Amino acid sequence: MTVYSPHTCWDSVNQGVNDWIASCFDTSLVKPIKQDSFHENAGMGRIITIYPLKLTKICEILKAHLGVDNLRVGYADKTCWSNRLQETNQNHDSIRTIGICAGSGGSLLKGVDVDLYLTGEMSHHEVLAVIAEGRHVVLSEHTVTERGYLKSVTAMLSKLVEGQVEFHLSESDKNPIITV
Repeated sequence: MTVYSPHTCWDSVNQGVNDWIASCFDTSLVKPIKQDSFHENAGMGRIITIYPLKLTKICEILKAHLGVDNLRVGYADKTCWSNRLQETNQNHDSIRTIGICAGSGGSLLKGVDVDLYLTGEMSHHEVLAVIAEGRHVVLSEHTVTERGYLKSVTAMLSKLVEGQVEFHLSESDKNPIITV
């Protein structure tokens, strides 16, 4: 038996885990946060531009896509939101741009100019800094941002090898954190 366990490489490739997360939205633009200098449309994280959606709707879409019942949300400070978007007069609950980083995205997302940060986990102080900048934060847990993508990878690899190899996803690997 061969065990194949890619991790960080799937974070940055075109059609990787961050693109999988972004795929649940109707996007008008998807681009890497940190562009790979050798591969087009590859790089760490994603910035997506969407047709405006309320934050509550984004959370509904994400819960369905990620297969979870709960998300943790940090709401942007309203005054800071208004100051950041004073030229556009964008409503506090209307999201147009999202920064996505599967896993732990605090350091990669830091300073990215979007309405919403979407990642698995951030430290308490990172979340405080983001909401003070006038941005929302949605955290889904580290594992949740990655596990769902494995079904897509399995299907893609199976197609590439024309069914000549049998793929099995681990059933024992699971989120070490549970909500009670």
